[in-house]
Amino acid sequence: MLISATERHGTVKEEAWDVVTKGHKTYVVNIPFCKPVHEVISAARTQIDSWKYSLTERNCEHFVKWATGFEVSSTQVKAAVTGAVIGAVLVGVMADKPSMLKFLGGAVAVGGLALASTKAIEKTEALTEASAT
Repeated sequence: MLISATERHGTVKEEAWDVVTKGHKTYVVNIPFCKPVHEVISAARTQIDSWKYSLTERNCEHFVKWATGFEVSSTQVKAAVTGAVIGAVLVGVMADKPSMLKFLGGAVAVGGLALASTKAIEKTEALTEASAT
């Protein structure tokens, strides 16, 4: 079972792993907890049907950090916003005739690249080494 905050439900649900992942390849990230596992699970369960999902303020990364006792933040949101600002600034500096459409395009392009750079990637070397031991 997996306790997760998803846009699909707009809240936290406890569901089977394959229901949540929908057959997509997933990666488990080992992070230290600030509190014992039973407390993390208990805290996560208190949010079932009450956590109000928001992409920018209460997404899945926010939920995991909250439940594990870390500062609630999202690397993906920070990267996307920073990238969008940098993209808009680059358009302003480099474009001959900057327009709102060009600013928006630069913000979306660089923000999207920044967001993509924060996504989980398969660590094949680490997985190969771990399975060899």
